[in-house]
Amino acid sequence: MDNLIIATTAVTPFVVYLLTGFICRKSGLVKEDFLKVMNGFVFRAFFPFIMFNNLYDVDFSSLNGSFYVPFAIVFTLTLIILASLIVPVFEKKDSRRGVMIQAVFRSNTVLYAIPLVESIFKSGGAALASILIAFIVPLYNVVSVVVLERYRGQQADIPSLLKNILKNPLIKGAIAGLIFNLLPVTMPAFLKAPISQLSSMATPLSLIILGGTLHFSSLKKNARPLFIVTFLKLILIPAIAVSIMRLLPLSSAELFVVFSTFATPVAAASYPMAQSMGGDADLAGEYVVVTTLCSLITIFLWILLLKNTALI
Repeated sequence: MDNLIIATTAVTPFVVYLLTGFICRKSGLVKEDFLKVMNGFVFRAFFPFIMFNNLYDVDFSSLNGSFYVPFAIVFTLTLIILASLIVPVFEKKDSRRGVMIQAVFRSNTVLYAIPLVESIFKSGGAALASILIAFIVPLYNVVSVVVLERYRGQQADIPSLLKNILKNPLIKGAIAGLIFNLLPVTMPAFLKAPISQLSSMATPLSLIILGGTLHFSSLKKNARPLFIVTFLKLILIPAIAVSIMRLLPLSSAELFVVFSTFATPVAAASYPMAQSMGGDADLAGEYVVVTTLCSLITIFLWILLLKNTALI
């Protein structure tokens, strides 16, 4: 029952945000055209603050002797390479290729990993998760920008591609956060507080907008790619990661932190990014919704399995 409560607590806010947007649109409280405009606004104005916070707060000195962060990065890069090689073979539309590749490797670590780890390993586990997120989320976003630019549907040379990457709001936020982290000054509280609040607004707003623009009729049309990526995301990839980690010198908390990175739903940020960069936004949004709902079951079953096998 405790495991069910943990999994339900992690997923319920996402369901509430999605239902809020869906009900607002159905009731006529807001128009879908307005939500699509807002989606671009949220992506450009709010998501950079997530990146800034992730890199500004991390204590890089605490990584001495830690092995779980390099493993998570290498495993993520391996997923990216494999997805980039395999997806284009089976999907012919460029607008969907980038979205599918992004969905395979990009997880909602910011809002899932910390609550999950903290619920089992308390504040010490949450600190481990925060450090990993500071590295893995910028990696997600840099690669997502590259992938979506690659399949935007136009031929771009390397300088143009790099220019578009640097212009991306998430990359700007990451660069600013890294600069402020390295500066020998501390940000005053009157600035840090509103930046943190703006960061915390990004995902709820994005999910409300997603719920308001979601059309369930298209789920049947996209059933095959939805099933494949959902299976990979929530079952096969975490199974491979756990199988490898059992052989490595990782603590239970470190193993669970990395597991939480690879067993959680597709990141909510993938939807506004796909819409802003010419990807199939409908498919990207459906990945967020379907994996979020399915994770209520899979995360519970994974936690139960890890506990019963004494891995956590």
